[in-house]
Amino acid sequence: MTDLNSPPKGVRESAVKMLAESFGTFYEYAIAIDTAHKVTWISDGYQRFLGLDRSPIGDPITRHIPNSYMPRVVDTGKPVFLDLLYVQEQWVIVSALPLQNETGSIVGAFGFVAMADNSGLGKLANKYNKLQQELKSVSSQLDQERRSKYRLSHIVGRSRELQAIKQRLRQVARFDISVLLTGETGTGKELFAHAIHQLSNRSHKPFVSLNVSAIPDNLVEAEFFGVAPGAFTGAKKEGREGKLALARGGTLFLDEIGDMPAEVQSKLLRVLQDQEFEAVGSDKVQKANVRIVAATSRDLQKMIREGEFRSDLFYRLNGMPLHLPPLRERLEDIDLIAERILDDITSALHLQLYFLTPDALDVLRKHNWPGNIRELRNVLERAVILSQNNPEIGSELISELLAQEHGVIPGNDDERTQPDAKYASESLTITPLQEQMASAERAALKQALGKTNGNRKKAAELLGISRASLYEKMGRLKL
Repeated sequence: MTDLNSPPKGVRESAVKMLAESFGTFYEYAIAIDTAHKVTWISDGYQRFLGLDRSPIGDPITRHIPNSYMPRVVDTGKPVFLDLLYVQEQWVIVSALPLQNETGSIVGAFGFVAMADNSGLGKLANKYNKLQQELKSVSSQLDQERRSKYRLSHIVGRSRELQAIKQRLRQVARFDISVLLTGETGTGKELFAHAIHQLSNRSHKPFVSLNVSAIPDNLVEAEFFGVAPGAFTGAKKEGREGKLALARGGTLFLDEIGDMPAEVQSKLLRVLQDQEFEAVGSDKVQKANVRIVAATSRDLQKMIREGEFRSDLFYRLNGMPLHLPPLRERLEDIDLIAERILDDITSALHLQLYFLTPDALDVLRKHNWPGNIRELRNVLERAVILSQNNPEIGSELISELLAQEHGVIPGNDDERTQPDAKYASESLTITPLQEQMASAERAALKQALGKTNGNRKKAAELLGISRASLYEKMGRLKL
């Protein structure tokens, strides 16, 4: 009796023949992994396409293809057929199949890619990439500022601590969960947030940043959720989208989340739980569809105990915690970090490349860096400006700049306690009054922020200034 559910013999034979003829093409761009998600084999063509100068065999596949479907295929045993994957700045069509042994147990996965060639699938991939390029060119002027500016390669260092964080970051990026970045001010939390977005499946969508501490409490809700048309007197007739709407489909980075007002915390919790929100003055529910990456330099656990931060919000944000060590705990990275910063500075100023002498690097390694990488950037920016077109930055200039940064007169102990009038008048470099005032102001702000554990509101009260004035000074002084 003929099985009506099975294809006729001729159809089966044609299908098998087509697959056999196509396999040569698939094999050219193919890869295999084991149950630990490590690469066991890769074709020469695919290795060249990925731009790898060495074999990735033995490496986790996500190290080279962060958004790969292969780990999921191994873990679930379910194949992926003809799906789109963004690799090497282009879309390709991929399929991945679980590999089984004779007992039926999963032993790995095999994946292959359809490239933009003359095959049917390749033409489809090529057509889709052309469409994406057209869409990208149309939208680039509209939302260029909302694209991720930094990649994982911008985070430099050889220390064991940093390598462990980068490995964790690669793993975290491909899972759509909230991430909480903690660490002292100036450790580069926004840089890590950009890298998480860039490695995620949301990388082609917007990356939107909101510094909670830089917005007055009464405006945080409107900035976050947006404002409905005519919500209040003075509101725009057409309304205004908030950061949640602007980041739809992508990543929303909430810097200094510890400064978020209590009433907004409860509404953020709803976003994390239900992925929905309402604009200020509206009863229309909107879908959020964003990934939240939050950051703080404050002790949220202490804030919870003191009733300043919601515990349920903390646990929602803390889906995957990443603690960034201060610069003083990874001084072995400072030469690479300084080199990267100098490259950025000279490129922005259209100058030749500058470099630090070995003695200057020694001075940098001996400093405690209370301001972390942000402080290092400030010092190097001044060094480039004051080096008078000499690309070699020496230890004397670095020592002088570090002394100015922290209000210390350079010299030995005797010179500090018993300054010589002639030395002071003839040999000591006199800093312009404006720079001295800025240095003193910066030191006062750092002291107040340190004493209040980063609480801007309390720091402003200690200094006897308004919170808005504190934000203005922090922005001007790059704190």
